[in-house]
Amino acid sequence: MTLTMTQIKNSIKNAIALSTLCIATVASPTIIAPSAFAQYGLGLPKSAGSGGATRSVDSLPHVTILVPGDGARTLASRPTFYWYIAPQDIAATTSTNPTTVLQADDGKSPFKVTFFLRDGNERASRSIFKAEGKAQGAGLYKFTLPENAPELKKGKVQRWQIRWEGTNGAVQVDVNALIRRDDDPLVAEEIASAKNDLEKARIYAKKAYWYDAIDAYTSWISKNPKDNVAIAERSNLLKAGLPNNPAFINVNKDENGRVTEEFVPARFTNFLTTLDKSKSALSIALEPKKN
Repeated sequence: MTLTMTQIKNSIKNAIALSTLCIATVASPTIIAPSAFAQYGLGLPKSAGSGGATRSVDSLPHVTILVPGDGARTLASRPTFYWYIAPQDIAATTSTNPTTVLQADDGKSPFKVTFFLRDGNERASRSIFKAEGKAQGAGLYKFTLPENAPELKKGKVQRWQIRWEGTNGAVQVDVNALIRRDDDPLVAEEIASAKNDLEKARIYAKKAYWYDAIDAYTSWISKNPKDNVAIAERSNLLKAGLPNNPAFINVNKDENGRVTEEFVPARFTNFLTTLDKSKSALSIALEPKKN
């Protein structure tokens, strides 16, 4: 049988992917790696993407949403959202300008947080839920969509947003991401039969339900902070899904005005190392407000 060049290329590609997966399994038989074929993002065009982190601005903290740059899926009608506020030293090293030091008030000062859920995937989409509250310090934060908020619409891409404001209200930082609720009865059945959060996390990761996998892994790690296998699995999940997050990409213009994007590995590695030390997320209480 004669193979076409396309078939040959595909065969080589599949062989490499399978070999990589097998090597990873032999090297770390107890660690579950994300599927080599999983697509954690939604595959949306860049124009519909998110703003996953703050810009490099003096006197502002660096806030990063834990979502792929083109959004991700959830099985939940009221999911849990995660974002990370970098302490001062991490913020300084993630700046795109080496002369800029991003201040987060030493990571200890109080600040205001506002959460928005929008009815579409555009930045101008109407806000259908808003909640506000106060927090203090750097670290990993989470917020679960409450019962008094509209549940996510099945099959529709929606935008959520976190707004950080200093105590004086003079400055603010906005970050946002995309989410789509995709129902799957078979996955729901698997989750219902899982014995614990770690089993759930592995099912979610395998089925490419990003939001739920991050939540289940973090819930398990908060109760089992010495489970290095679970920590490594969550880290592998982040490595698979976050490289296209704007937080880890420099956008540059050449002398002809052409825009280029460059992934910054050191910034990403620094972020992952810091996040691995976060054994639990701070659950923030936000009160609903009128839009």
